[in-house]
Amino acid sequence: MCGIVGITSKKGAGVLKDLISSLTKLEYRGYDSAGIAILTDKGIEVIKGVGTISEVVSRALDEIKDGSTGIGHTRWATHGEVSEQNAHPLLSCDRRVAVVHNGTLDDFEKLRDRLMAKGHRFSSDTDSEVIAHLIEENITLHGDIVEAFVKTVMSLKGSYAVAAIIQGYNALLVARNKSPLVVGLGNGENYCASDVAALLHKTNRFIFLEDGDIALVTPDTVKVCHLTSTGEALSVERGIELIEWSPELLSRGSYEHFMLKEIHEQPNIIRKIAENLNYYRKFAEALFGYLRDGSLSIVAAGTSYHAGLIGKYLFSKMLSVRSEVIIASEFQEWSHHLRKGDIVLAISQSGETADVLEAVRIARSRGTRVLSLVNVPGSTLTRLSDEVAYIQAGPEVGVAATKTFTAQIAVLYLISSIMKDLNEGKIRENTERSLLSVSKILNGQLDEFKRRSKDISERIKHKKNAFFLGRGINFPTALEGALKLKEISYIHAEGYPAGEYKHGPLALIEEGVPAIVLVPYDEDLRRKIIYNLMEVKSRGALTITVQPDNVDVPTDFAITTDSSVGELLSPLIYAVPLQLIAYYTAVSLNRNPDKPRNLAKSVTVE
Repeated sequence: MCGIVGITSKKGAGVLKDLISSLTKLEYRGYDSAGIAILTDKGIEVIKGVGTISEVVSRALDEIKDGSTGIGHTRWATHGEVSEQNAHPLLSCDRRVAVVHNGTLDDFEKLRDRLMAKGHRFSSDTDSEVIAHLIEENITLHGDIVEAFVKTVMSLKGSYAVAAIIQGYNALLVARNKSPLVVGLGNGENYCASDVAALLHKTNRFIFLEDGDIALVTPDTVKVCHLTSTGEALSVERGIELIEWSPELLSRGSYEHFMLKEIHEQPNIIRKIAENLNYYRKFAEALFGYLRDGSLSIVAAGTSYHAGLIGKYLFSKMLSVRSEVIIASEFQEWSHHLRKGDIVLAISQSGETADVLEAVRIARSRGTRVLSLVNVPGSTLTRLSDEVAYIQAGPEVGVAATKTFTAQIAVLYLISSIMKDLNEGKIRENTERSLLSVSKILNGQLDEFKRRSKDISERIKHKKNAFFLGRGINFPTALEGALKLKEISYIHAEGYPAGEYKHGPLALIEEGVPAIVLVPYDEDLRRKIIYNLMEVKSRGALTITVQPDNVDVPTDFAITTDSSVGELLSPLIYAVPLQLIAYYTAVSLNRNPDKPRNLAKSVTVE
């Protein structure tokens, strides 16, 4: 995925600083390279290069002239290596057209070959550059700029969010298909971006474009048309949505990194979810009703997949409901059994993950009902779903998901509890109280978790491998702990069901290899995992446990927590020290936890 932003203003000049500010807020979407293009009275000026926005684009304040319209891009490479020539914006031969693009184009080689045969010269290895040359070619053929852009988009196949500027035309030309793109509405200026987060400091009014939409964005107007399957461009009205997220939520404040800030936000988010129990009741009632007629499949990717596994456990344990969890990218091959009336529960932080969206489209084509748990309001997934519940975590900037993982678990617990009440025909009063207790415990223990996690990080930071073991509901928590460590510290880490570990992976244990064990609250499970702990310890493992404070286990290092929480809520507690161990290990190795190499926040290409 990549981040794109555009601003067009009737002020005559002055968009440069706002463009850079907005682009900086999208850097979590990719940070291989960056660039901006400004429409000035002398033409289109471009500055771009390899590196972060602060390293590349901030030079623009001194090196290029300000203007009334501009576009910017921060890249996560798909086609072409990371280089200055492949950085966006990309220009046409005559330098009168500049384009930024998020997505991947199918059969772009054929388009490029056809354009080269007509004399166009390409300066990059990207698929995106064909868009700039197509616009130039179509302007030559048709004369009218808007018609040329529409003709260009009609010839594109694949996924794209495109923003283009054209010399002599004070407007943004934008198009969307299977990649996120929003239009922001201002006063005397309008905007576009890959994510509302880029524009919250400018506006809270947004138009969410649909797949197949093309928009002409001027400083005063927004005109949207939709491309039909027959190739017509029909004028359409898209509603304006208000986003209530505060711009302050996108600031690090006094924290060194967004990841640490977002870890600290978790107790309050869990409290907020608990206090909004009635908001989730409608969603739970809908899911409960649908389950009378069909089977339940949960679809998600990455961290949300781990939350989905915990959801599966909760549905089974609390409701005796059978469900399955399907990795989104494998959904097409693993969902042939779905029939009309079945239910798909999609879980996504961004609501824009390409694999999840494609899975939902497949599910809908088979007649299933789609319900979703989403963090970002107005995202594509919300518009593809029959029912939506927001996890209310606020914008998450850190690439490694933290607060959205625990928020997803808290919402799944709440929904399962409400459905259990419906199933038993009674309302229990301890659901909200239990989550509030977790919030209070996390607030009280966070400093101790940090202290112990720092200590542990110093002991594991130079290890090549680490293993996370869990049982029951905390097997997925072990998977998540391993994911966090590997994605931000670059230490190889794997999570396993503790009983499965002796079926092969135990061969990898040698002197000093860290084994991080999540000790169950359940006494029977705890007895079993202690045997697993002793197995790895006797073979030289460095043992680290996260455990209730009322049990004694043979371990080298322990992080203890309140024993009153109980098994079903333990992932909400156990996830936090695992996040902190990963965070402090990365920081100790001088690796930026907010910008792990090769990764971006939400993958919008398949």
